[in-house]
Amino acid sequence: MSEIVEALRAKARQRRPNRQQDRAAFYLTGRTAQTQLGDVADLGLRAAPLAAYRRLEELRHDFPVILVDDPVRPVRALSAVIDDLVDLVVEQAGSDSAEQVRAVALALEQELRRRAEEGVSPLATRWSAAVAASREQLSESDDALASILAQLTTARAAGGLDGDLVACTTDSPRRIVIHAWSVVQAARVSRLATRMDRLRRGLADILDAEQANSPAGLTPDRLAHSIGIGFADELDVTALSRLLTENRPAFVLSDTRRARVRRLLTVLEDQQFVPVAGHEGYPFVYETPREAIAAHHERVSATTELAKALVIAELEIDGRYHGHTHDALFETWSVADLDADLLEMFPEYLVHCDAETLAAGDDVALLEALSDGLPIKALVCVNDLVPHRINQSASGLSARLMTGAALGDGEAFVLQVPISALAVAAGQVARGCATPGSALFTVYTGAGQWMGDLPPFIAAAAALESRVFPAYCYDPAAGPTWADRFSLRGNPQLEADWPVHSLEFADEELQRQRVELPFTAADLFAGDARFLPHLALAGDDESSGTEVPFAEHLAKGTDAWAGELPYLLMADAEEGLHRVLVDRPMLRLAGRTVGQWRRLQELGGVHSSFAARAVEVERAQWEIERAELLTARTTSGAVAVTGSVPGAAPSGAGAVPAAAAVAVEDEDDELPDERDPYLPWIETARCSTCNECTQLNNRMFAYNENRQAYVADPDAGTYAELVEAAENCQVAIIHPGKPRNPAEPGLEELLERAKPFV
Repeated sequence: MSEIVEALRAKARQRRPNRQQDRAAFYLTGRTAQTQLGDVADLGLRAAPLAAYRRLEELRHDFPVILVDDPVRPVRALSAVIDDLVDLVVEQAGSDSAEQVRAVALALEQELRRRAEEGVSPLATRWSAAVAASREQLSESDDALASILAQLTTARAAGGLDGDLVACTTDSPRRIVIHAWSVVQAARVSRLATRMDRLRRGLADILDAEQANSPAGLTPDRLAHSIGIGFADELDVTALSRLLTENRPAFVLSDTRRARVRRLLTVLEDQQFVPVAGHEGYPFVYETPREAIAAHHERVSATTELAKALVIAELEIDGRYHGHTHDALFETWSVADLDADLLEMFPEYLVHCDAETLAAGDDVALLEALSDGLPIKALVCVNDLVPHRINQSASGLSARLMTGAALGDGEAFVLQVPISALAVAAGQVARGCATPGSALFTVYTGAGQWMGDLPPFIAAAAALESRVFPAYCYDPAAGPTWADRFSLRGNPQLEADWPVHSLEFADEELQRQRVELPFTAADLFAGDARFLPHLALAGDDESSGTEVPFAEHLAKGTDAWAGELPYLLMADAEEGLHRVLVDRPMLRLAGRTVGQWRRLQELGGVHSSFAARAVEVERAQWEIERAELLTARTTSGAVAVTGSVPGAAPSGAGAVPAAAAVAVEDEDDELPDERDPYLPWIETARCSTCNECTQLNNRMFAYNENRQAYVADPDAGTYAELVEAAENCQVAIIHPGKPRNPAEPGLEELLERAKPFV
């Protein structure tokens, strides 16, 4: 009987699913069929840090924005404007009313935000409607609140602030960038128009002067007309004409000069770069790169002709044009020969397009235009962050590859920013529009049906936080070095792989819990419906698989199955928390994202591998020198200490202080304190010349001829200064040694602080 029972048990064990094998299959392939892993499709999951941001209307953020006619700051966040108005009203009314003023202003801001969702409209229009709506909600006894509304309205009107109020939509990047470009172009075109108008008047004066001084211009009738009816009756215009024309040298232009002046006037009047009465001029805004590039090439000759006309007209008006010299020179002039300051007055081209619809030929043409420095500003809107290798095929380059190529070329202004940070980056957009030559603005719009009900602003902010779409700016005009030109400003927690945030929640026993959660690329992509097959809820399968946080698993640097499943902490639509398992394809995608972020960090001077390698080389060299000194100590019994060991001055830095040469005995020997066996010292070869120690005490610390620090005189300061210098040192190369003055106050605490630097 026992044999039969044992056989049945063995057969049951064969039929029982291998839960550990199920987990391995999910991790490696994402397959959840016939496993105990739960489905996530209908839970409405969001990464736990995003759970509090489902409703954008409850948050105070930078949108809507106001488009203003300011070439430096063409975009103002409504929230910042409200804050400024509150400060102004409180300053006028007194600090006692600050809370009440702020409450009224925030309510007005919320009303403006709601109305901005109805469409683009001038702030003044929306403001009037919002104030009227706010007044209707006040009772007759709310005179103080009504007065505050009036004060806010008066303050806004006094500041002259107005412009289109734009909410955060997928079309907002176009409106903002086109507006910034238009403001810059208006100033540029105004300078060109002013110069042309002045030159036209000067050229016309040359022709008028010839006419006025010719016999035809001095006839009695012409003189009577120019003098006026009242004076003409009192003068003998016939005698005056005879007097002016007889024995007078004639002012006559040569035929060549007259023809040149008239030709210049024709060029200035017929040009199409500046709109004039009768025609609108050339268009400069296009929806495909090839259209803009073709327009630029077609107008090269017109650009050259107008630019030459401006230069020649200046010479002609000043009387400095000499045909025998200048004719041949200007005959061969091209755009390449024109002065940069002159070309900067000409309008530049703007292209706006979507990355997903950009054709293969267009992306290559745009990159070539950026590399060649053509006067083209390109806005590329990114609506989908999922790489086409994972999602679907695409014919053109991805926005990431295009932006990276433009950044690597180093010739064009490059700005990458999500729409959530576009108001903050508006100054960079304006600078890119104003910088001569090419510029590329790549903006993630937060669009996508796959993100469910996540508002575009939140989706864009999450892309920034997760390093999937980091913000950076490369400005070739900012300076000669990469450190001058490249900035990662705008990214949270720059030195970390992922930003870390605190999350508080109630556990099953309703006890408050607090965890620190990194917001990773997987947290962002887990909210994308296309990634649902890569997620699963852990089932109660009693397997031996270990669940570990996603970031911790990724940090181990392996995607081979090792008996553990990475999970994300996610919240469902009812605010319940779940551990959601993630498979290897998601892990690899997040790994590529953090790899790209680390490369950007290096470009931005964060965690430079070159600097770390240089430090390691110097450290290794120092260890070799230290070992050699220890060897010499054991053989000779005493050594003279040099610049990279305790108490020494480097070669060429002057005489070594008497206290810097010490007798060194065996390590095991006890040395009395009065002999100062451990003098303060600096690892001189590793000094980064930060000036911290020399500014603290320039008699105790000094620089050698290589601008690297050493201990010049250990008795020129206190032990407290030695410890403070060690703590402040950016590369931790200062070693305080032992106190030289046993009576110095606070030695016990100072010795404890000095322990890490022994």
